[in-house]
Amino acid sequence: MSEQWLVEAVAASRLSFPPGFPRDIAAEAPLRHPLDLVGMPGLTVEGIRQWLVQRGLPDELSGADRRLYGCMVARAGAAALFFDSDDSEAEQRFTLAHEVAHYVLDHLLPRARALDFFGEDILPVLDGERAPRVDEYMDSRFSDVPLGLQVHLMDRGEGGDADSGAVLLAEQRADHLALELLAPMTAARAQLNEVSATEGPRRLETVFGLPTAAARTYARMLRKRRRHPEFSVIDFFGDDER
Repeated sequence: MSEQWLVEAVAASRLSFPPGFPRDIAAEAPLRHPLDLVGMPGLTVEGIRQWLVQRGLPDELSGADRRLYGCMVARAGAAALFFDSDDSEAEQRFTLAHEVAHYVLDHLLPRARALDFFGEDILPVLDGERAPRVDEYMDSRFSDVPLGLQVHLMDRGEGGDADSGAVLLAEQRADHLALELLAPMTAARAQLNEVSATEGPRRLETVFGLPTAAARTYARMLRKRRRHPEFSVIDFFGDDER
């Protein structure tokens, strides 16, 4: 695991699992962070909206109703992580890891950067209690420190696919961090070294509890890394086998 952003994100997650796999992220993540894990059968955008309204929380979701694997809604350092309870155990495990990754990458770390840059006086802005002053807004733009509420990136096209480069990159990074949390690269490589390339994805499914599609993608990525030491988004997502 050589990418510095990934090293920092794993450290920021503060997750500490007992030896062995598969890892129980549903049990561990709420012990480390103020997270509410919410399972809904047939998860949809509208179902999440109703959940928020019923609890008197602001509806910060945008876009048309559609089916979802998962979603994160974060505010003031805490978050609700939604997943489809009809999915398989492996799919739920990966979805929760993906949403934990969004919490770390898109809420926890930006919040920490803003506090480090502006100090505690910026907390009311981060928590949505006041708008940023002009000087705070300008400083945030020039220093690339985000202000305001940090929420899961929900912008999608009509078919549910990411329709902007920023959303695509955020989803790729969340997938990459989720895989590192559930199946650390060194451990996954060791498993792949014991079997043929054809058997590799199945070994990742069995040992780490990954869903089939994620296991296939991860096995391909690790094989390519042996040929190309430097990681690239194209290596991770750029072929047509998915």
